[in-house]
Amino acid sequence: MIQGLKKSLAKPPASTNGSDIGRQLPHPFDQLSADEINQACQIVRDEKKDKHFIFKIVTIREPNKKLMMSYLGWSTTCEPITTHIEREALIVLLERKSMECFECIVSLDRRAITKFEHVPHMQPTITPDEQILLEKIILEDEKVIRECLKAGFKDMSHVVVDTWSIGKNTKRPGKRVLQGILYGKTSMLDNPYAHPLNFTPVVDLGERKVIDIDYIKPKSSKYERATIPFESRNFVPEVFGQTNLRKDVKPIIIQQPHGVSFTVKNGSQIDWQKWSMHVSMTYREGLVIRNVSYQDGKEKRPLFYRLGISEMVVPYADPESPFNRKQAFDVGEYGLGYSTNSLNLGCDCLGSIFYLDAVFSDDNGKAYTVSNAICIHEEDYGLLWKHSDRRTSRSDSVRSRRLVISHIATVANYDYGVYYYFYQDGTFECEVKATGIINTSVLAIDETPEKFGETVAPQVNGQHHQHFFTARIDPMIDGLLNSVSKVEVKPYPYPTGHPKNPWGNAFTVDEIILKTTHEGQENPDYNTGKFWKIINQDCLHPSTKRPVGWKITNKSLLPMFAQPDSIVGQRAPYAYKSLWVTPFREDQLYPAGFYVNQSSGEDTLYKWAQEEKNIEQEDIVLWYNFGLTHVVRAEDFPIMPVEYCGFTMKPCNFFVENPAVDVPPSSKLMLEESTQVEGGSEAGYFSRSKL
Repeated sequence: MIQGLKKSLAKPPASTNGSDIGRQLPHPFDQLSADEINQACQIVRDEKKDKHFIFKIVTIREPNKKLMMSYLGWSTTCEPITTHIEREALIVLLERKSMECFECIVSLDRRAITKFEHVPHMQPTITPDEQILLEKIILEDEKVIRECLKAGFKDMSHVVVDTWSIGKNTKRPGKRVLQGILYGKTSMLDNPYAHPLNFTPVVDLGERKVIDIDYIKPKSSKYERATIPFESRNFVPEVFGQTNLRKDVKPIIIQQPHGVSFTVKNGSQIDWQKWSMHVSMTYREGLVIRNVSYQDGKEKRPLFYRLGISEMVVPYADPESPFNRKQAFDVGEYGLGYSTNSLNLGCDCLGSIFYLDAVFSDDNGKAYTVSNAICIHEEDYGLLWKHSDRRTSRSDSVRSRRLVISHIATVANYDYGVYYYFYQDGTFECEVKATGIINTSVLAIDETPEKFGETVAPQVNGQHHQHFFTARIDPMIDGLLNSVSKVEVKPYPYPTGHPKNPWGNAFTVDEIILKTTHEGQENPDYNTGKFWKIINQDCLHPSTKRPVGWKITNKSLLPMFAQPDSIVGQRAPYAYKSLWVTPFREDQLYPAGFYVNQSSGEDTLYKWAQEEKNIEQEDIVLWYNFGLTHVVRAEDFPIMPVEYCGFTMKPCNFFVENPAVDVPPSSKLMLEESTQVEGGSEAGYFSRSKL
């Protein structure tokens, strides 16, 4: 037993899941069901009959953390132990005529509105319905139609519109404004990004009309306007040509003839090996994982209260208008949940797969379901551990396996696969796979992208850009009160030949605890191999006599190249640091603020961290920035191979020994056809049917 652990934990209440006359109540972390969404929206309609509202966000209101720690059994500070959490919906509305924003909280237990207030000067998330509306407004505009005709497109069904936020709204301050980036197609399945158009319409959504058209002026060219390239660059087999596909690819079939090793309880609770967690989908972050714990002998040890990708900002390099407005906040402006794929249409997973659905609301306040939104499966991951002993002529090895929980979101041209991996040795990993199609712009015949992009096809510019993902990590390492330390490897300060370093080989590992929010603003140092640890100073390892902890590392840390006083720099100032540590606050879930669309940076993680506060042995949150600097290549077109980024968390003096020593050697299993898991019994055995 780790010293100090026992006193911080309590046994979870027997009534954790609750019951209502034999009916299973939703877990407090569960997403709203379709019935709950419809009920909450109807309550608003009934009580606000004088208003015509657009329902921009309808989601579960995050339950109070203190109450949830009691409900989950991790804390005994609440007396009596919490056995019920009020079920509440958070609703963000736009009044149709004025486009004014309102926030509303609906108690589903009491079937009543408990909060309703006007939120001035704020613009909520851009919804899928709104993207459809924007395309309709643009493609029906007479001036846009004339410009498309000039560009060579008579049939407006061959013109497509990607929805883009306006960035900081200087066109019509206070109004809801969007821009559309236009592309053309020569046929229904043609790749439109090979034919970027040379103008960008700007739309006032309140007035439902095009208010401006920004024309793309060529750089260092004799031409005033670029002509549109019509040479196709396709990748779908029907257009690329079946005869052009490789003929030497043999099938790989993954089989689990005895079923999977994980169980899914009540539609959201996942147990695998010694891991346990709750999985759900939010409109904004997409996949969110909560209440992560690990069974260590007889003790279930708490690790993470909440994990999610809380923001993603994508600044582009080109300084010319309208490209300088391209600074997408894909989480806050569009929502990874709203953008998530139904994996009925294609999943990159192999083997026995279990799917979970996601439920959202449309602009009319009506629930809809994205089927198979979350994919859960196991993967072989090569060698877990091995040792050969020449003395005994013995070699022992064990193969590694990981649990994969993932979803895929498509935001305009880009596709993002978000993967959470759980390993048998206690390692946890988050990986983002970025693919899809690069954002392109048109070049004049004599024009080059200069240093801001790459010509990926004649007259087609792939623009350089960056992706910054912010992981919000809410830890509870052996309890709620945690600290963060930085660890650096440094040369021993004594020169070669010194009595303390005669051969000059010595180096040391230094660890310093970050004590305040000002100290908790960190960047990597590749000269020292700096990494960070989440530790619990109340729980000491029996061998090391040091606090138990988890270290966080990755190879995807990068600097932001936009100027700090640029528009995107003001809106995402948190991206200039790789790590931030702040005290937990219920209303601080998103580093760019709750209202990101058209924001100016008035409510960000950067501003929260300016006031110096204690972060040592507190209920803390880590904000971890990672990502990609995408210097575009010709090989990224017409479809981009996956680029990987992410981070890894490993137990660091947390367990008494390697927790994977008890993993049995893998047996040779007969290959069968891959199977899809259709459902599971309470014991976790799944029926299988052929795909």
